[in-house]
Amino acid sequence: MYKGQVWHRPSESSRASHREHLPAVALAAVCALGLALNIWIALLNQTGLGVDFNQFYSASRLAGTGHLYDWDALRKIEAENGLEVPTGRLPVVIYGYRIFGGLPYTAARATWMVLSIAALAAFAAWWPGARPQWMGAALAWSLPVTFVILFGQDVPFWLMFFAMALVLLERKKEWSAGVVFSLCICKFHLALGIPILLVARKCWKTLIGGAIGVSVWIGASFLLEGPGWPMAYLKMSHMPTFSPAADRMPNVYGIASWIPWTSAAEVAGGIAVALLLWTVCRRGGTGLGMAGAAAAACGVLLGHHSYAGDCALLIPLTVLTVQRPGAPRWLKIWAVATLTPAPVLLLLSNRPLLAQLWIAAFVVTAVWLGRGKAPDVPAPAYNEG
Repeated sequence: MYKGQVWHRPSESSRASHREHLPAVALAAVCALGLALNIWIALLNQTGLGVDFNQFYSASRLAGTGHLYDWDALRKIEAENGLEVPTGRLPVVIYGYRIFGGLPYTAARATWMVLSIAALAAFAAWWPGARPQWMGAALAWSLPVTFVILFGQDVPFWLMFFAMALVLLERKKEWSAGVVFSLCICKFHLALGIPILLVARKCWKTLIGGAIGVSVWIGASFLLEGPGWPMAYLKMSHMPTFSPAADRMPNVYGIASWIPWTSAAEVAGGIAVALLLWTVCRRGGTGLGMAGAAAAACGVLLGHHSYAGDCALLIPLTVLTVQRPGAPRWLKIWAVATLTPAPVLLLLSNRPLLAQLWIAAFVVTAVWLGRGKAPDVPAPAYNEG
């Protein structure tokens, strides 16, 4: 007791209020720690700053000219602002980047970063069955997300389109969901799980809507770039710099590259992953959020071209695994470990096979053990007091 003051024992309601705020405070601390770690890593890895956005920005100046996949023309434009990278996007996708063409490169790059962060926030808020708070924490800790923002990749928009389509599907707006799913054509090589998901769940209207959307985008590509663009694209995709370091890809192809029969092993592994996804998605008890998470994660494994940044697609699967009451504790620990920078740092080390096996094994295990569970129901938000 101090002179002039009387000490009072905290009331029960006061102590309860403090306890209610603890989860929010702990979550904020976890997010702050993850952000600090990833910002520090980003500051140490600025060599390729904006390399992918530079590719999109530069290629958009050639879209519609018939020379989009003219490597000599593209690399000349890219050299103005950064490194030279062959483009892997379809003409209709690259043409959309022309909206940035009227801005100076620095302003366009900053605008792209802000839009990317907004897209990631929407993805975290919309994913069915996942707690937005936990999704936010996963984004804060995700090194792939750091690379995506650092290099200016379009993964955030792919994730936003996927989440938006799942929400529409959940609300029985099947045709609209199909059209939005078709926007994932921006990274079509990661979207192989989408048709498996839709066919397995017998979402025929969504599948047809998506097919119509994809047909429109492909048709627009021919109108913009002419009839010769597929062959020009194929030629560029066979350049050594188009898919470098295959032995570091976090997918079936990356694992298969370590053995003599690479093509046969990739086909066999791809079929196994596709069958796994089909089995899980066709079960009526598997919630839409979990089925979508499985499709996104399996898409990374099935894609012939994926890198560290694409591991951001594993976030829904890891979060839903952690928050699922029936999941084994060891699997939850594995999921949390997968969210840390550890697997990506291993992927970039001189032992990438360990990371590839880690990621593939986690996806297969989490998807298999997540089958047939009760439909995902969003958990109540923390009480903000």
